Order: sequence, then C-alpha cells, then structure tokens
Amino acid sequence: DTALVQMQDPISAQQALLSLNGVVCGDKKIYVSYSIYMEVQMPKPTDEAQDLTKDFSDSPLHRFRKPNQKVRDNVYGPSPCLHLSNIPAEVTEDELKQMFEEVGTIVNFRFLTSERPDKQMALLEFTNTSSAICGLVQFHNKEFTTEAGRQYLRISFSKAGCIQK
Repeated sequence: DTALVQMQDPISAQQALLSLNGVVCGDKKIYVSYSIYMEVQMPKPTDEAQDLTKDFSDSPLHRFRKPNQKVRDNVYGPSPCLHLSNIPAEVTEDELKQMFEEVGTIVNFRFLTSERPDKQMALLEFTNTSSAICGLVQFHNKEFTTEAGRQYLRISFSKAGCIQK
C-alpha cells in the first residue's frame, strides 16, 4: 500500500516525516519520504483513477481546515499518551478502555475535569507510541450516539506527556 500525501506547508511535511517514518501501526510499518512532486494532481471527474485520489481539505477528520486556526498551536508529536476530548457523559472509563484495548495495552487512564459535563476529556496511556498512533488513527472522530444526539471523539497526542501516578 502506498500513498502520496500533500501537506499544507513544508513544516507539516517535515513533522510527518520525523514523527511517522518507521512507526508500526497494526501489522504494517509506515515509511515516509519526500516526493519528487510538489503537489498532488486531482484527476478529472471522467478519469478512471478518480476513486484512488481523495481530497481531505474539507473533511471533518482534517483539524486544520481554517487558516491560522488556534488548534495548530496544540499539535504535539507522537507519544504513548493520548488526549481524548468531546467524550459524551454517558461513556464510561471501562467502555473507552475496552475500545482502545483493540490496538494495544493500556497502562493508565484518567478522566480530566471539564467545564462542560456533557463533553468529558481524558488521558489514556499505552505501553508504546505505536499503539497510541494506531488508536488515534482508528478512533479519531468516532461517532457516539446519545440521547442528546451525535458526538464525535477527538483525539490528539497529549501535551502534558503521560499520566503521573
């Protein structure tokens, strides 16, 4: 499996290379290198290969849709610790642990205090960074349906590092 990914700027491309090259996710190792191409050319609607090319610039999975968005300041490199946000109040620690145990062994979990009880936050620590990357890839934007409606889990690498015991 291969992909050509165009980043918004050279700094983002360099960060992807430094953070993801050689990381194992699931049963595959990720290899990242610079392309000889400066941009991805989108196919014409009549091109047979159009299903092979996707534009994620307006995707709900794209956290930086708006230029100069403050959230860009809160991007941290991969670590074993994930920051989970927008967790519905009905979702328990055991449910989250069970979900994330699909991708690796969890060593610590802690709910954080939140100003909005309907949107909880938590820190979740894996034994290794590869499991955390797989957890982010697999569960970022996971939909939870509650009585209040739909909520989508937001996941990022933790600024604070891992949970203090």
